Amino acid sequence: MLAPFAPYRKIVLCVILISRCSTAFEKYWLPDLEWRTASNWADGRVPEIDSRVIFPQQTRHAVGIAGADNLRLSEIDLPRQGLLVLPRNGQLQLSDSRTDAKVSRWSKEGNIFWADPANWNGSSIAAPHLERVPCRQDNVVLPSENHTFSILLPVREIEVKSIRLSNERQPFTEWEWQNFQDRREFSRGGFTVKYSDLYLTMHDCKKCFCQGDSQSDYLEEICAIQRPRCGFTGCEYPLTVEGHCCPYCGGRVSISEQISLATVQFLADEALEGYTEKVAWHTRRTWKGGVEILVKEKEDYSGNTIQEAVENLREMLRSKGIDVTNAETAGAAMKDSRLAVTLGPLLGTPLVVIALLLLAFLYYGYSLGHVLSGCMEAVSSVRDGIRKDKQKHGFARFENVPEGNVQIANVPGMSGREADDDVERIKQVASAGRFENPLYRSKRDKMEKRKIFDIDAPLSLTTLKSKIEDQLENEEMDTEE
Repeated sequence: MLAPFAPYRKIVLCVILISRCSTAFEKYWLPDLEWRTASNWADGRVPEIDSRVIFPQQTRHAVGIAGADNLRLSEIDLPRQGLLVLPRNGQLQLSDSRTDAKVSRWSKEGNIFWADPANWNGSSIAAPHLERVPCRQDNVVLPSENHTFSILLPVREIEVKSIRLSNERQPFTEWEWQNFQDRREFSRGGFTVKYSDLYLTMHDCKKCFCQGDSQSDYLEEICAIQRPRCGFTGCEYPLTVEGHCCPYCGGRVSISEQISLATVQFLADEALEGYTEKVAWHTRRTWKGGVEILVKEKEDYSGNTIQEAVENLREMLRSKGIDVTNAETAGAAMKDSRLAVTLGPLLGTPLVVIALLLLAFLYYGYSLGHVLSGCMEAVSSVRDGIRKDKQKHGFARFENVPEGNVQIANVPGMSGREADDDVERIKQVASAGRFENPLYRSKRDKMEKRKIFDIDAPLSLTTLKSKIEDQLENEEMDTEE
């Protein structure tokens, strides 16, 4: 009874072997657009009842509120584009606006791109960006039917092996997939995702491009999204990898001979078994038909771990008789010194100017001692000027009043006897002689003291001349006052 089924068993065995030799992966769609997901909100919390919800003006995707039955809000600010996906027979109620209502903001903006490598899971982090998105030999897995799905398809036409939902085991047929082109899950534009040829997906081709023979325009669409995320290059000599949008910090082992990718992948898994927690690797067919294994650290690039992994991989391949044409790493690790590069010219320019001035002074014959002493004098003068600016200035008030005796008033609270004693002391001081206010010059005293000459004393012409000059000088001073 088993004889009639023998041919079918051979076909099954052939299919199993072919599947082991193929390079297909399952690429899972990652974005979560559900209302009940806390990470989708700016404050990390799902909106409460009677709160105000604000969507960015550029929210160009769908938001699903299927998990929030009978949702009630005080106010909602809708975007210019986008969709709110309500559950079947669900309700969205609006209550009276409240001034004390809590505000929740949706954190995502813009479209959700098919061509964004960050939106797909299922490939190694060591793979180039072009191969992280679905290639024509990959199986695509989309969210289940009870989850919200919104996507902007690529500009150019691409191919995949199959497409299915995460809650389904069987993929859509090509005819079923074509019927999706008019659904609202796909943003405006052409329906550019097609099914690839079954024959190509079942064979380990000699030149397996991710998308057709010409993929430069599709790569540019991917890199337009990815390049702003490249950031600082953490290695000394980054590698240039086909299909990768950023400098590649890792290692690479290249093989020129025609060999199955499945065989190379098996040997790579065996050689790097002890590095699974530290590094990731990816086996790929180059655009020229060769094979290369890319190795990348899971954490920040350090260099030493990559060097050891590449050496072990090369020795394993050579021990199996496989000719390794090239084994390279990205060199030593580099620290982020962009801040130093930015501040370097600002801080270094004054030092360069000082050095040039010092050389100029020495060239024109000034000794080093003279230059240093001049610098010390300049520093001390600046320091003294700063000190003077910091000193507090006091002002004395003087009043030019006619001269007379100074009388001290009675101090409140002083006894009568103490006051009489003070008055007696003031009279004694006044009787001792009056003092002249230094800021006030009495004209009466000047007239009394002003005496040109004594007629009784002998008089000479010289004496008369000097007396007259003194009188004129005193009159000029009085006029100025």
